[in-house]
Amino acid sequence: MTRSILLLLATASFLFSSSWLNAQSLPQKLSQAFRKFQLDEQLKYAGIGFCVQDASGKTVFQYNENMGLAPASTQKIFTAAAALHELGAAFRYNTGINYAGRIVDTVLNGDLLIHGSGDPTMGSWRYAAQPDTAFFELVWQALKSRNIRRITGDIIGTNAQFSPKPIPDGWIYGDIGNYYGAGSWALNYHENQYDISFDASGKHSSKLPVLATTPEPGIHTFNSFVQLGASGSGDNSVIYAPPYSSMAYVAGTLGKQSKPFTISGSMPFGELSLLDALGNYLVEKGISIDGKPKPSVYYQVNNKQIPAVTGILGNYQSVTLDSVVYWFLQKSINLYGEAMLKTLAVKAGKQGDTDTGAEWLRDFWNTRGIDKNAIRIQDGSGLSPQNRVTALSQVAVLQYALKQNWFNTFYEGLPLIHNIKMKSGTIGGAKGYTGYISDRNGNRYSFSLLVNNYSGMANGVVQKMWALLDVIGNN
Repeated sequence: MTRSILLLLATASFLFSSSWLNAQSLPQKLSQAFRKFQLDEQLKYAGIGFCVQDASGKTVFQYNENMGLAPASTQKIFTAAAALHELGAAFRYNTGINYAGRIVDTVLNGDLLIHGSGDPTMGSWRYAAQPDTAFFELVWQALKSRNIRRITGDIIGTNAQFSPKPIPDGWIYGDIGNYYGAGSWALNYHENQYDISFDASGKHSSKLPVLATTPEPGIHTFNSFVQLGASGSGDNSVIYAPPYSSMAYVAGTLGKQSKPFTISGSMPFGELSLLDALGNYLVEKGISIDGKPKPSVYYQVNNKQIPAVTGILGNYQSVTLDSVVYWFLQKSINLYGEAMLKTLAVKAGKQGDTDTGAEWLRDFWNTRGIDKNAIRIQDGSGLSPQNRVTALSQVAVLQYALKQNWFNTFYEGLPLIHNIKMKSGTIGGAKGYTGYISDRNGNRYSFSLLVNNYSGMANGVVQKMWALLDVIGNN
């Protein structure tokens, strides 16, 4: 056989092989790629749920689609979609500025009453259109307009419809002292987050004292057991502080560096921090206050009646919900999810607590075709390791969102990760992605890929999950 004939046969064989591969359907390609993914050594002991549907709702591929798995922050899509549907993208949180007593000349003989509605953005630094001091400024202007220069009573938080229990039962001790474990109240401040800075320029293994905390977190005793780690080792510290505690401690290591090392914690009492910061702001503006800040829980614990409103000074409105949902999904702010969950419970005429909100959320999705047993939701953010949802239920949420007038708001909120619009989730041995992906022809698919109990480093699993999803994008 001549060389030219051999070359012709080889070329024909290659072209036949290429055309055969290109002729494979997407389900075939996914099945082949998933088998390789499933047999990877990192996933030897893992639980995997995977579901892909096209825009019409037709299933393209599924595996263990009804297995309940820990979703981590991918669970946020349940809360975000329900909030947009029930509250509306234009919804704003309202904070009432009232008083109890009488205004005589320049004196308010009584109390300043602040009625919160769960606004998680109060004092946040994220919104250019609404500075972090906007609420304080509005209160001051309201007092100034009535020529009030002195308050003889207290600054009181008045909404007792929100539960005094700020965090879900399922959150773990190692999370709740850190910024991502912040609790939620009827009144919140600075996303209930504060920064701690340390001098990280000393000797290896030396103990690092706290340099400063900003803003004031309401922690009177802060014990540092943090040691200086090797240069470049980063943040390996944990802050331990339960809600309502005046004491906290931080342990672990921080990598050596020339500038101060800053980490972020959660304020143990967000409502008190807000009232205290408001009082300080007013005093700086020249208004004297005889009393002190008193959150609503003070009255609940002491079985006292919150003073009745005798006059209205003003009302503060938050940014719109579409902005809240955007940052909730983009930056995975757990506080926002817990606040929205409680808000949904209050809107339903119930107590603003996590359990009531979670049950409402399960009922909401149940009436839209998702079995309540497929979404064992313990919170609004996915931080609890007790959460269990199925890949199919997440795809059902995505498919429902596609048909709603708020879809664009929901879609824009999803982060762009690996050039895919999807929400990620990470929690102790669990990794997940859920969102929308388009193929080369512009066909859009909804998907959920959840992996629990993988082995080795997370980055390795992430790269393999992305490679599996690329099969859709490259189709």
